[in-house]
Amino acid sequence: GSKMSLNVREYDNKQLLLFPPSIGDYLPYNDLAHVVDEAVDTIDLTPYYDKISNVGNPPYHPSLMIKIWFYGYATRVYSSRKIEDKLHKDVSFIYLAGMQKPDFKAIAEFRRKNLSELGLSFIEILQICHQLGLTSLGEISIDSKVMKANASADRTYTDEDLTKERENIQKVVERYLEEAGQTDIGEDLIYGKHRRGDELPEDIYDKKTRVQKIKRIQEQLKQVQERLKQSDRKKINLTDNDARFQKGSGKVMLGYRAQVAVDSKNQIIVANDVTNQENDCSQLTPMADKTLENIVRLEPEARFEEPVKILADGGYCSGGNLARFEEERYKGKVEPYIPYTNSDTKERGKGHDVNSPFHRSKFIYNSEENSFTCPVGKKLDYCGKYDSHGVLYHTYGNRKDCKNCGYFGECTINSKGRHISISEYQPLVDKMRRKLRTKEGKDIYGLRKITVEPALGNMSHNMGFREFLLRGLHKVKGEFSLMCTAHNLRK
Repeated sequence: GSKMSLNVREYDNKQLLLFPPSIGDYLPYNDLAHVVDEAVDTIDLTPYYDKISNVGNPPYHPSLMIKIWFYGYATRVYSSRKIEDKLHKDVSFIYLAGMQKPDFKAIAEFRRKNLSELGLSFIEILQICHQLGLTSLGEISIDSKVMKANASADRTYTDEDLTKERENIQKVVERYLEEAGQTDIGEDLIYGKHRRGDELPEDIYDKKTRVQKIKRIQEQLKQVQERLKQSDRKKINLTDNDARFQKGSGKVMLGYRAQVAVDSKNQIIVANDVTNQENDCSQLTPMADKTLENIVRLEPEARFEEPVKILADGGYCSGGNLARFEEERYKGKVEPYIPYTNSDTKERGKGHDVNSPFHRSKFIYNSEENSFTCPVGKKLDYCGKYDSHGVLYHTYGNRKDCKNCGYFGECTINSKGRHISISEYQPLVDKMRRKLRTKEGKDIYGLRKITVEPALGNMSHNMGFREFLLRGLHKVKGEFSLMCTAHNLRK
């Protein structure tokens, strides 16, 4: 049949629009781009404006840049080149950028220059989440996730390796300089002194810059070697000097530990940080501090009628951490729920696990005499104290009765009788254990799994955050803040 009778809708995408609609009209009303747009329109841009010079070429508007970065991170587009590509093809990006098209260099430069400001914007987006009623700030779970550094493990060197590497480079430079000198003379003959000879194969033409580059690398190796000498480390990675080998979910990888504090109501991240420490223990109070700081930002009038419950797994627990939470600054503000898992389950060298009738926990303390009574009713007197790894231990023992006791050999085989050591933090550890055994304690601690794991899972599985693109501790802290903001915007 003729074209007219074809049963299709009319189509002509070259038709001129008389009244161009707003680009936003092309997006579904519930598109995430609208959320990002509205959220960024409410945040304070002063810190970004303060960095803009009054002379020279005017840069792109910070609001535009923040929107495309936040939206990029929220939709798995993490590189400036990919964002540039989207600004030409993807309606959401085109809408957020108001049809402007910064190139990838400008986009990357903005992120690099404004990492700490983007961290502050994390807090402002968090405030919006709070105002929308997405956070209750009652129970906060702290956890960490090992994230891969932007570094290859085979570029991790010892001091000796670095020295060798520098000697090799020295040789290469000398060889290059000789060749480069000859090449220059040769090129002058071919092209005449004043022609550049751009048609030359890249690598010959680029000899000079390559020599400069190699010299720069040598300089860098020297600095890295200095850093290695100053630190307490045996090895250092060349691509990212700050990254360390981390154990995470069964694998060991070169990376960082990303820390999050997550609100139990809607899994909103209320505080974040990145460290290169190899375990979490030292991060508990810093993360609690960041959380409290952000809570006060969210509720300047915060009175802490109810202390905030801080939940964390055993990796964060130490007697010292429990003692810190007893300090004045946390009184009434923080109520920790953290299981204590280490050496307490087995006593060193004695092999008594918690279920043994002679485990230390079966000895009863008598505070008036400062002594313990053993399960058979004999007394262990105070023997003195010692220090181990900065923790004070008190020992109690019985020299005279143990040898003749029917359980000698089972309770102890030490001819000097049974001794028990009690850390200065033991009362706090016992108190925590009792708290976590109560029904209420179990219920509250049970929230941890369903709070923090979905948040970390969302970041790695749904949003694809498994590794950093930037290098160096300061930069990955900023990048992680971006990731957490993206997570909250999606929420």
